[in-house]
Amino acid sequence: FTSEQIIIAGVNARRTKIEGRVASPMPRGENIAATRPVLRELVSRSGFKGSEIAVVVPDEMARISFLTAEKPSKNPDEQRTFIRWKLKKSIAFDVDNAQVAYNIIGPSRSGTGVDMIVALSPRSIVQEYEKLFESMDIHAGLVLPSTLAVLNLLDVPAADMLFLKVSPDCMTTTVF
Repeated sequence: FTSEQIIIAGVNARRTKIEGRVASPMPRGENIAATRPVLRELVSRSGFKGSEIAVVVPDEMARISFLTAEKPSKNPDEQRTFIRWKLKKSIAFDVDNAQVAYNIIGPSRSGTGVDMIVALSPRSIVQEYEKLFESMDIHAGLVLPSTLAVLNLLDVPAADMLFLKVSPDCMTTTVF
């Protein structure tokens, strides 16, 4: 999903090659659930076969942050609690009820602790996309912001780097 289009790509059974790709303008002024008729047609035309899909959403639906945890807990619930506490004052929505996803990248440059990449989104937004696909008997197995989807295509540089992802209504910066 972009602010202007819905794009569906179907992949082969081995998930190594795009088999078909279709796009349609995003219906204007409507909520995401109202896109169901267009989405259903695109899914059919794309060659999509299966019951699970990865959903890429506009960056403005989530906040992405890099954190350093000096002594991270091994317990995932405690890690999420730490993340919520650390980001509570810098996020414009209710962090306590946010959907939190994170990945430990590796040892921090300071030599103490680990660096993490974190994505937070209001739970209601993630659920809205999940329910949309669920209504079509498709499981949204992964919902992620577009920058994280693009970063999967990028080799992390050894030196410092500024990555800009520009779209018509949003610019996202990532500093490595």
